[in-house]
Amino acid sequence: MKQIFVLIALFVFAISSSQDYTVLHINSSWNYKNDYKDLDKIKGAKIVRALLEEQKQSIRTQIKSVPVIFIYRDRSVIGRWDAGISLSIKAPVEEMQNIIDKSRYTRKSTD
Repeated sequence: MKQIFVLIALFVFAISSSQDYTVLHINSSWNYKNDYKDLDKIKGAKIVRALLEEQKQSIRTQIKSVPVIFIYRDRSVIGRWDAGISLSIKAPVEEMQNIIDKSRYTRKSTD
């Protein structure tokens, strides 16, 4: 399990510039109708979308449902949402934004 997070983290941070927060959305081409539509409403994070079919086999076998959303701060996963039986993510975008905002506040208060 750690291997998937390391591989995804390396992928995300290799393509992200100087931003501290990255939202990674992984879905499958056959499930495009259930893409999480509100990610563009998230502020203060880079949004990265990827197809499961284009990932290495080691990553594909670790993801059990799509879509899946990861939020990274630096190299750490601070949030994850997996699709349910409906093959969609029902979490409100505000929940994801709150994870980023709380993490940012915690980070500033410890600096």
